[in-house]
Amino acid sequence: MGNRTNGELRTRTGCRRCRERRVKCPEQRPICGHCKRLGFTCRFELKLNWQDVILVQRERLPEDLLVSVQSWMFLNTVQANFNARGLQTDIEGQLDCFSSQTEALECQPDTLTTYPQYLSPFRLGEAECYLWSYFSEFMTPQIVIDPGFNPYRDIVLRMASWEQDGPLLQCVLAAAANQLQSIGRNEYKQVMWLHRAKALRLLRIQIRQLASKGIYEASCGTSKDQIIASTIMLTFFEISKDCSDIWTLHAGFARSFLSSRLKDIGSLSAEQQALLYFAITYFVSHDILASTGGTLIEADKTVTEMCKSVDKSTILALTGCSRDLLILISEINQMGSLLGQPYQKQLPSTIRQRRDNVERLLHQLDQKVPEGYEPLTSELAIIAEVKRLAAILYLYSRLDGAGPHEPHMIRITCQILSLIPKISLRTHTALWPLFIVATLGIRPECDEDRKLLLSRLNELQRTRQLASVKKARLIIEDVWASRDLRPGESQGWSILQGRRHGAISLA
Repeated sequence: MGNRTNGELRTRTGCRRCRERRVKCPEQRPICGHCKRLGFTCRFELKLNWQDVILVQRERLPEDLLVSVQSWMFLNTVQANFNARGLQTDIEGQLDCFSSQTEALECQPDTLTTYPQYLSPFRLGEAECYLWSYFSEFMTPQIVIDPGFNPYRDIVLRMASWEQDGPLLQCVLAAAANQLQSIGRNEYKQVMWLHRAKALRLLRIQIRQLASKGIYEASCGTSKDQIIASTIMLTFFEISKDCSDIWTLHAGFARSFLSSRLKDIGSLSAEQQALLYFAITYFVSHDILASTGGTLIEADKTVTEMCKSVDKSTILALTGCSRDLLILISEINQMGSLLGQPYQKQLPSTIRQRRDNVERLLHQLDQKVPEGYEPLTSELAIIAEVKRLAAILYLYSRLDGAGPHEPHMIRITCQILSLIPKISLRTHTALWPLFIVATLGIRPECDEDRKLLLSRLNELQRTRQLASVKKARLIIEDVWASRDLRPGESQGWSILQGRRHGAISLA
């Protein structure tokens, strides 16, 4: 009787995905409600009879795990199919070979290629295939600003599919399971923790093997790539899950590991360099922007140096702002750390000179979007300008102690608020300027401005259920409550300090 009940819920005119999942399709066109909510590709088409026979004869599985083979199988797929604009793969690139007399990781170039020309077919079960398909089809398009430059799709997924016994694949599956449980699919909670545990165990094994004495494996370079990509995805997972301080531990490890990897830049292939630049951009942007949120993350000079090593186009495509802007924000962080608290009205002469120079550069900064971004030129230009204005607001608040009632703060806040409605919220790149203007620029009496920012945060949260957005909103509401209780005080950035929310990711 249970099968009959499920059969009565099916429809012969529904979309292909709902029919495969054996659920009733709401049949909205061109995208049905189920596919829109879950991020699936929705197609209304006829099924061949032989497919129906196979689905009936196969072993009975949970309804949501019956997925189309063509959505994840890469048989007869070449590496070039995964290359995005600007990512040229050099299959003749050099690898590293591990050579160590101490516990330090020192590599020398080898003559083997990194990844094969053809990808290996998957040996995944139905549950893993569903998670892979969900991450590939739904999550990766919403993570990046530029759809044509998607390292999660073009680098991470290709690496995970090639080395299926490594930690990276488990990280991807854990991230997909976490996203599903965050939208109400509680049956994936245990699956999420299982894949995360496997990922951590396999990552520890790879790190121990790489650090062990006497290992001269030809796969040293690709093992390092697996470690780098896995650390990215573990950080991604922790930020998405609850944005606890755990992600800062991964980021701290990545900072030291990437600094060591930069020494090998001359011997890396083009695809290894692409992964390295992606990883540096990912962690540098998280470190720099997290330091602006009043957390315990300290500004590090090495972060600025690592940022300078990445080409400008990669940073623009992944962060929505220029490399120069990130470096200037990092400069403000470093000066703020040197000043400490309480706020000093009279800045030391050396700090004053640095501060005035950063202010001048911020006002003169021209973040032109280069050619090749035509469909996104206007959107990228608006995002970059909003972030530049937010950096100026942050400078005045952090170093000068300026509060939201001061005239120059009001002027910049109004400029930012006029641009915020024009920013697309299909990605979370707008989180940092929203956070900065909400905590440092909005006055207690401006209820309409508060409503605007809360509505944008709600829309951003609906796009992807990120714990970092929820945490940002908690801090913002906490700051507003403090300002409401003390309307006469004009506190600057110091109002963010002492909050009990821990480290926050704003990248």
